[in-house]
Amino acid sequence: MLDFKKLKNTLNQIAEKYQCKIWVCQKIGRRISYIEGLKAGKEYYLPPEILWENENYVIFGENVNTKDIEFNQLLNEVIKIVRNYK
Repeated sequence: MLDFKKLKNTLNQIAEKYQCKIWVCQKIGRRISYIEGLKAGKEYYLPPEILWENENYVIFGENVNTKDIEFNQLLNEVIKIVRNYK
């Protein structure tokens, strides 16, 4: 099971520090479905970018303008939690 509290906390850290919106979706066949509760940040009304993707999950971001190492470390923490989904 996803550790939603830790994942939500990490998403909030990313959104606050980098002034962006970030959310996690699950691939279901050819569709991509938002996972309830795994979204952080305010709406910027900009096109979303795929920050990370595998065969089961996609992490989207909006207004992400950074190549910061710490940003990538936080994103890797999100990825680690999502990959441990059972």
